[in-house]
Amino acid sequence: MLQEYYEDSENIWTCALLLATLFQDSVVVQSSEIMRTIPLLATLLKSDDIIDRYFAAQSLASLMSTGSRGIKLAVAASSGAVMGAVSLIGQVESDMPNLVTMAEEFKLAENPSQIILTNLFELEDVCTGATARKSIPLLVDLLKPMADRPGAPLIALHLLTQLAEGSDANKVAMAEAGALDALTKYLSLSPQDSTETTITNLLGILYNNLDLVYHESSLSTSNQLVAVLRLGSRNSRLSAVKTLQKLFDSENIRDAEVARQAIQPLLDMLESGTEIEQQASLGALIKLSAGNISKASAMFDVEGTTLESLYKILSFSSSLDLKRDAAQLCYILFENSTIRASPIATECLQPLISLMMSGSSLVVEPAVCALNRLLDEEYNTEIAATSEVIDLLVSFVPGTNYQLSEACIGALIKLGKDRPNCKLDMVKAGIIEHALDMILDVPISVSSSITELLRILTNNSGIAKSSAAAKMVEPLFLLLRRPDVTMWDQHSALQALVNILEKPQSLAALKLTPSQIIEPLISLLESPSQAIQQLGTEVLSHLLEQEHFQQDITTQNAVVPLVQLAGIGILSLQQTAVKALESISQSWPKAVADAGGIFELSKVIVQDDPQPSQALWESAALVLCNVLRYNSDNYVKVSMAVLVRLLNSTMESTVTIALSALLVQEKSSSRSAVAMAEAGAVRALLELLKSHRCEESAARLLEALINNARVRERKVAKYAIAPLSQYLLDPQSKNQSAKFLVTLALGDIFQHESLARASDSVSACRALVSLLEDQPTDDMTMVAICALQSLVMHSRTNRRAVAEAGGILVVQELLLSPNVDISGQAALLIKYLFSNHTLQEYVSNELMRSLTAALERELLSTSTVNEIILRTIYVIFNNFKKVRFSEAATLCIPHLVCALKDGNEAAQESVLDTLYLLKESWPQMNEEIAKAQSLIQLKLYLYYKCL
Repeated sequence: MLQEYYEDSENIWTCALLLATLFQDSVVVQSSEIMRTIPLLATLLKSDDIIDRYFAAQSLASLMSTGSRGIKLAVAASSGAVMGAVSLIGQVESDMPNLVTMAEEFKLAENPSQIILTNLFELEDVCTGATARKSIPLLVDLLKPMADRPGAPLIALHLLTQLAEGSDANKVAMAEAGALDALTKYLSLSPQDSTETTITNLLGILYNNLDLVYHESSLSTSNQLVAVLRLGSRNSRLSAVKTLQKLFDSENIRDAEVARQAIQPLLDMLESGTEIEQQASLGALIKLSAGNISKASAMFDVEGTTLESLYKILSFSSSLDLKRDAAQLCYILFENSTIRASPIATECLQPLISLMMSGSSLVVEPAVCALNRLLDEEYNTEIAATSEVIDLLVSFVPGTNYQLSEACIGALIKLGKDRPNCKLDMVKAGIIEHALDMILDVPISVSSSITELLRILTNNSGIAKSSAAAKMVEPLFLLLRRPDVTMWDQHSALQALVNILEKPQSLAALKLTPSQIIEPLISLLESPSQAIQQLGTEVLSHLLEQEHFQQDITTQNAVVPLVQLAGIGILSLQQTAVKALESISQSWPKAVADAGGIFELSKVIVQDDPQPSQALWESAALVLCNVLRYNSDNYVKVSMAVLVRLLNSTMESTVTIALSALLVQEKSSSRSAVAMAEAGAVRALLELLKSHRCEESAARLLEALINNARVRERKVAKYAIAPLSQYLLDPQSKNQSAKFLVTLALGDIFQHESLARASDSVSACRALVSLLEDQPTDDMTMVAICALQSLVMHSRTNRRAVAEAGGILVVQELLLSPNVDISGQAALLIKYLFSNHTLQEYVSNELMRSLTAALERELLSTSTVNEIILRTIYVIFNNFKKVRFSEAATLCIPHLVCALKDGNEAAQESVLDTLYLLKESWPQMNEEIAKAQSLIQLKLYLYYKCL
């Protein structure tokens, strides 16, 4: 019919109206003829006559309302049907209201184009197809206010909403067509409440596409949505919040001023809104403030009611969803220390624990996370420690919700610090078993928290000694082998191992080989973190206390980094590195030497800044000595300054090695003695003698140094006199070899005339006399006498000191020694003692009798020592007149005569000199003197001739 009257324009709209009425009948639309009318109606939609287009649209609207899916698809496929329907939106209502009235009389649709498009867009094929995308720009254009089509924007809004809900591609197409800008401008016109709500809903749908959140229009949209939050209707505000929640995924928007402006209206909604509104505002606030402490602070600062609102929700709300979001926002806010420390934050503690006890997985995780942050404040931790929360937290640790596990462990860490009872409660609740079951299989962030917890637990000595702690050792070593392990994990694991390994039994159940354990530790020795280097060496040091770790070949690889750490000049690192080298150097001394150990350890020995502790110093000395003991060729590789420092060690083994090395070096060069003296060797050796340590070796080296003439010229030789003398006087000085060498050293010193006159030489005189009184060996006696000779030869003070010490009587006895050398040196010493009138009171007949007896014995043995004795007798008779007339002189004369007869020329000369002195006593001379008259006369002749 429509085709028959097509040429008659006046009848076309009538036919279309009739068809619109007929198509309202579902039976009619089942006719096969229907499909033939669809193209004609679609063509009619393109007519220039508005009335034809209108009733054609009414026909298609009726057909879409009652027709089948096939009919709808046919309409969609008809060329121009969709575009024609779009072009008609809002036009008829304003241009020809009489047509609308006519449509109402026939009970037709008020907006046929909207009916057509709504039905078509319900078809997925159409909604997601090219036809819909072609219509989108036209619909977007309709959003702009037009005076001749006032109803078009609202219809376009609904249709765009329908298209946006069905396809992400449509959302993008709308954005490209300018929908975001258009909708934002639409909002700025303050439309009616329902329209405003629809616009904000459509924006929310569009921004479900994350790509559009970053669209250039999103910031201006956010500004307009915030305006809606402040001035819009209740429904609009709710919709705007939901849309803003999506936009806050953009960091640019969160950081913009608009985000700060949104805080107050969101908080207002949180405080006074319904549960749905509260949940929406919470979602937006969570997005807005996540990772931004300043935003969180702003929320709290706004009238200070934020946490109060959250507290009320946590305490009194019946919605678990709402409580979950409230706990999540608490978690964000509690990142700020000021907020955490507020009284209302503490009030939230118990509600959060109650949520944890609810048994709902929905709220447990955010509640634990918020609690974990709240426990950063010590006051809150003290309160929580008194509750039943520990068992609860431990029960949540296992499982695949790793964020929950990590939060629980973090809370347990804070509860365990400095609270032994809490640590024990955790252990009783099974935390160690849970931790060890998880540590190697969970993400590294969780492993890190577990490791830190184990460190905290093992800080308790009782826990560290337990069998449960011993089970930690292997997992911790395996953790160190993980490629993704962080430096913090390494630090925590190593500290826990140090805590545990201090108890040797902890290695009993270890199944890993030494190599598997030592390898990761070696890499840690080269860590950029000094703390990790220190802990790594400390762990290694504990391991190396076990012989099988010392002997393992892998241990050699640790030598180089340990040696480097030993010389680094950082005391804490040096302490642990050198301690580890103590064990290694026993098994691998060559490796230590090859790694530059002699040089690096020497640095520690002489290090003054920073000053090493005595323990570190002794440890370094021990390692160095282990290397030297291994190969004596290394003696010459150590500087004299280092070896001299080693003499200060409290360990005898170290001192012994140092002395051996110094003796080798002393023999290798004549200049070495001076260098040693300059390095303080003499003082160190004197200290060793004073403390009676390594006496023989110390005395041997000391004597070798002092025997050097250049050393004796230094002040140190003078300062050595008193200590050496004291050593000889010390009753605890039992080592005869050392005493002999000390005596020899004193003799060396007093070869220097000025040293023999030093004030301290008096003490040496006493010491040497005391030594002779103890009846030493012949060698020591000879050395002591010779030293005394040097002392008294040029010093009257020393002569008196010897005499006052009883030296005269001691020497008298030595005159009668069977050893002719001793006898002769004793006579010579007497000669020096009485070479002037200083000791007048000590000259006695007993002294002369001793000399006479010695002379008698020497004459019988024809020893040349008699020359010394004869000269000594002469000196005494010459200096002390009282003895010339004594009985001792009379007794001496026969022996003098014998010496005159049998002695050599030098002896005869001494006899003649003596007899000349005794000429005043000639009347008492016996016949022996008379027989020698001619010789006496000769001597007298010579004597006077000389005068």
